[in-house]
Amino acid sequence: MDNDVNATFEAGNNFNNKLRDTLAGLLNANNDRKSEIDALRSDHDNLRKDHDAFVNSMERENDLRKNEIKSLEEKTMKENQARVTDIAKLDGKLDSENGARKAEIAALDNFAKSENDARKTEIANLDNFAHSENDGRKADIAALNQRLDSEASARDNEDKALNDRLNKEISDREGANNDLVARMDSQNEDRARDIEELRTRMMKENAFLKNL
Repeated sequence: MDNDVNATFEAGNNFNNKLRDTLAGLLNANNDRKSEIDALRSDHDNLRKDHDAFVNSMERENDLRKNEIKSLEEKTMKENQARVTDIAKLDGKLDSENGARKAEIAALDNFAKSENDARKTEIANLDNFAHSENDGRKADIAALNQRLDSEASARDNEDKALNDRLNKEISDREGANNDLVARMDSQNEDRARDIEELRTRMMKENAFLKNL
């Protein structure tokens, strides 16, 4: 029985030891979780502070942008109104200038039409004058051509007579030259015979003198 009591006591001690170790481990794990939770909470608080600061900064920026946009809209409306006024003034000025230009164009058109009619009359008169001058020039050209033809015919006759005269002069000169050449040839032949006879006589005389 003592053995059973001791065994039961030892078993209880082992269970208590294991339970204590388990509880200690759970407490340690719980403490670690608390530390992690505290760290996460601190990070969350910092993120909230940063977010709040960012929100405040963005709200200030938004307010500034709204004020700038409002000022720009007011400035744009004023400039637009001024532009509308300037455009109205410019339209009135353009209308008056357009009316003046139309009057000038109408006056210029009337002047151009009158000038055109005058030019047409001048051109018609000039055309008639040109036709009459052309007819006169044609008659002058016909008379000049007839005169040139008659002068050319006379020149041809004169050229023919001159050519005939030149041909006769050339023929006569060629005949005279031929006669002169024939006479000179005859004289040359006579002189050649005389020279030959003189040479023969001198040879004979030289031979005779040598014999002496």
